[in-house]
Amino acid sequence: MLLLAIALGAVVPFTLWLRGGNAVDKRIWTLIGLLPFLQPAFPQLDLAFISWGTGWPGLVTGLEVTALDVVCVGIYLGLAYPRVRSGYGPILALYLVAVGLSTLQAAEPTAATFYLFQICRVGLLLVIVARAASDATVSARLIDGIALGVLLECAVTIWQRFGLGVVQTAGTFPHQNTLGMVLHFAIFPQVALLLAGHRNWTTIVVPLAGVAVVVLTASRAALLFTCLGLVLIYTLSILRHLTVRKSVLGICGCLLVLAMAPAAIDSFAKRFEQAPINEEEYDERAAFSRAARYILADNPLGIGANHYVHVAKNYGYSEKAGVVNDTGNRNNLVHNAYLLTASETGWLGLIALVLVLAHPLVVAVRAGWSVWPGMPADMLCGLSVGLLMVCLHSSLEYILLSRECEYLFAISAGLIYGMASQVRSRSGVAPAATAEPAGAGLVDTAPAAAR
Repeated sequence: MLLLAIALGAVVPFTLWLRGGNAVDKRIWTLIGLLPFLQPAFPQLDLAFISWGTGWPGLVTGLEVTALDVVCVGIYLGLAYPRVRSGYGPILALYLVAVGLSTLQAAEPTAATFYLFQICRVGLLLVIVARAASDATVSARLIDGIALGVLLECAVTIWQRFGLGVVQTAGTFPHQNTLGMVLHFAIFPQVALLLAGHRNWTTIVVPLAGVAVVVLTASRAALLFTCLGLVLIYTLSILRHLTVRKSVLGICGCLLVLAMAPAAIDSFAKRFEQAPINEEEYDERAAFSRAARYILADNPLGIGANHYVHVAKNYGYSEKAGVVNDTGNRNNLVHNAYLLTASETGWLGLIALVLVLAHPLVVAVRAGWSVWPGMPADMLCGLSVGLLMVCLHSSLEYILLSRECEYLFAISAGLIYGMASQVRSRSGVAPAATAEPAGAGLVDTAPAAAR
């Protein structure tokens, strides 16, 4: 509680400090982009008004506050950015209502409130990023921060693999699958900029480091959707405009895949040697999915956010679904974000979640294919592919609903709305007046023909 009091007390001076100058408020956004990667390594700095710890088997175990949350409150109070017209407010409100209503169905309403509070924190981050990212310099700072996060994960995973002998490296995150999914938000935007001809260190280093990290996680789904996303973004780029540069990059990409194939094969060989897959004998994912479907069939309004394990284990659904009766299996979540949401918050919650994911995706696609080329439009193409891969990947994992992934989703969605605003501003003026202001880390150096 002492740390929580200190953190809350620091909000006021931090807010006043932010108001102190333009240089300060621009640089803080690099920290915002980096913190989702950095703070999981320091869980001892997480604060909580209420903490149930291991006493609750859900995804969220308390009314938590992180360093990123404190920074977000300071930014919201200290920096004034214009509102961005996005139409996203009612959709986010619908999801909050669905989660809120699920607390009425919950066996432990306080535990359901834990997840509701997490959504509110993530929503605040999304709002401030969306407003600020309408400024090209801010969006560039955010992208630089995410790039630094990827480099951090690359360094940590290399140390874990070759220094500690860990087969499935998780970086700073709790699990390798979490790391594999959040990298979707980071890799594809940089690949899109590279293909469009933007020259910057991040467009070279981040894709290489990101793919290397995915290989070191030895996560099948992460590697599958990373490869699928790279193929999709390259296809979209050449459909927009095929150039010699893109042809050369395609050849280099194929050579890179061939060069990294032995490392990938070795990673998966070590993984399956250490933990053989016996899905013919027992498919735990299928069993978890059956339990979630049984819960939804009996409870169309949901059982309460953050309650899947509690209900499945204690109300006979895990037994009915054939989940093995041991602590590891009975305390595990269904590996599907959509089924988890549906079972906990009902059909309304599932519909709301789909809208929450679909709206920024549609906005990114529409604005990214704008007739006014430039860094914002190219970045939006990459963000749309990254978000699409996360949506597809979430059919195999529940990680989307974890705070680590939700923070990166909020930043990506905020970037989409902010940069879509930049594109709309461009389209409202003559072409000669649409020069992109140089950002801190990304300068729009690509000629239109390169895109």
